[in-house]
Amino acid sequence: MNRIYINQLRIAYMESGQGQPVILVHGSWDTHAAWDRVTPGLSRKLRVIRYDRRGHGESECPPGQGRYSEDVDDLCQLVGAVAADSGVHLIGHSYGATIALLAAGQCSERVRSVLVHEPPLFGLLKQDPEAKALLPVIQQHMDQAITLLESGLCEEGARYFADHIGFGPGFWEEVLTAEMRASFVAHAPTWLDQACDPTRLDIVPETFTHLQVPVCLSTGTQGLPWYAPTTVHLERLIPDVRLVTIPGAGHAPHLTHPDQWGRLALSFFEEQQV
Repeated sequence: MNRIYINQLRIAYMESGQGQPVILVHGSWDTHAAWDRVTPGLSRKLRVIRYDRRGHGESECPPGQGRYSEDVDDLCQLVGAVAADSGVHLIGHSYGATIALLAAGQCSERVRSVLVHEPPLFGLLKQDPEAKALLPVIQQHMDQAITLLESGLCEEGARYFADHIGFGPGFWEEVLTAEMRASFVAHAPTWLDQACDPTRLDIVPETFTHLQVPVCLSTGTQGLPWYAPTTVHLERLIPDVRLVTIPGAGHAPHLTHPDQWGRLALSFFEEQQV
């Protein structure tokens, strides 16, 4: 792993391939290894940079309550460090998708385009008379996961999150490898810190109406019921956007449909060069 100091923290990252740079932003509970299945295809045409977000993997974890804005600033600093002259594409999954979108707004002059899968911006559901009924269900599951983790039951809390909030029943046992499950458990404290971020609800819809870069939103057909409507509402806000549905995929196409999602990324990024 390479090391770079950003905002006085040691951030670990890996590079592979040549071409236009793309930075991959992993979601919660995870590390750069989340991208192992999509990296080979992407690196045949792109310079792929995947990093461990603060508090994950081999990157440092600062003391005290974290804020999502710190992750956004880390990514913008990384963009400037690795692709200051050429500009960069961004790919984000889940919480990493939110970070990628916000970074694209903060350092748009250095971002060529963004592909994200199902950012958990559930506050957007407040605008939907039908879908907003999902909000108390989401909160109930969040509260249960937090209770388990605060009780020191990291594996139980991680499993509950995976099967009830993040991905769906059976995901923990049927999709995640033993190594991936261990990563979830190891990063339970970081997720708990994110869940307790007092600023996480400060993200308002207007944040996305000013994005100045092309965005591709992807969603699956087999995910939990709150992701697709959230993504559809986000599509209505972003000026230069397209929405792509991946049949058979849920919240983790980088694990279950890596070739298909990788082809989507390459096709979308190639279009931005025309």
